[in-house]
Amino acid sequence: MGRDSLQISVLQHQPEPADTQAALHRIEHFSRAASREGSHLLLVPEASVTGYNIPKETMHQVALDADGEFTEQISRLCRQNQMAIAYGFAEHHEGHYYNCVQLINKHGSVAGKYRKTHLWGELDRTLFNAGDTLACDQQNKLAEIEGFNIGLLICYDIEFPECARKLALWGADIILVPTGLMQPWREVAEQVVPVRAYENQLYIAYANYCGSERDLHYEGRSCICGPDGKDLARAGQDTQLLSATLTRASIDLQRNALPYHRDRRPALYE
Repeated sequence: MGRDSLQISVLQHQPEPADTQAALHRIEHFSRAASREGSHLLLVPEASVTGYNIPKETMHQVALDADGEFTEQISRLCRQNQMAIAYGFAEHHEGHYYNCVQLINKHGSVAGKYRKTHLWGELDRTLFNAGDTLACDQQNKLAEIEGFNIGLLICYDIEFPECARKLALWGADIILVPTGLMQPWREVAEQVVPVRAYENQLYIAYANYCGSERDLHYEGRSCICGPDGKDLARAGQDTQLLSATLTRASIDLQRNALPYHRDRRPALYE
């Protein structure tokens, strides 16, 4: 039996590239803070654990196995704080490298993993291979936390409306989006993300960096948007922990008022 509400937290922070121990300490600190506030889930930015805008040689040195020691340490934090954690990292798998987000539940088990499917510019293409599915794993299209269905996307993915719509049609209640949105594209955080939430009538949590990483200057503006497209929480351009309570009633209210899913005509869109 799932909950009627879910409190989530989004961490916006400055990059500390290529320092996985610093990343672990940061996640430990803010997961405890989020747990004290009553949150059931914490989301951190894109490649937060390893760094995003890093040289290829460095990425090869710091990339992690999805089922390795770092995951065990995150699992320990989840069990200690009785909360889920979604963290972004550079993944090494069978000689390939992926921009990845993994969601661990409060029991310390992997609830879902996703590899970025839409690579952004030469930065992504130089470092990573593209993922080939929007599903969280081969068995389940969506993850599940406390009875809420959760889809995972990364940064540029949310700018393609097909991605969010596919997850919505699969039954997503929430989409978690770790991101590394940089200047000058603030409108993605302030306009695109709320519209994606509104048109799919679900919640979107968008966790960005602030500050700079080499030649990138990040926009901040992390947010949690409701199924009506309105901000439940919005960061500025400094380190900040956002929190909001998400309810099934809000999703149902919006979908009953505007039955977009029911009124679709898929045959026209093929």
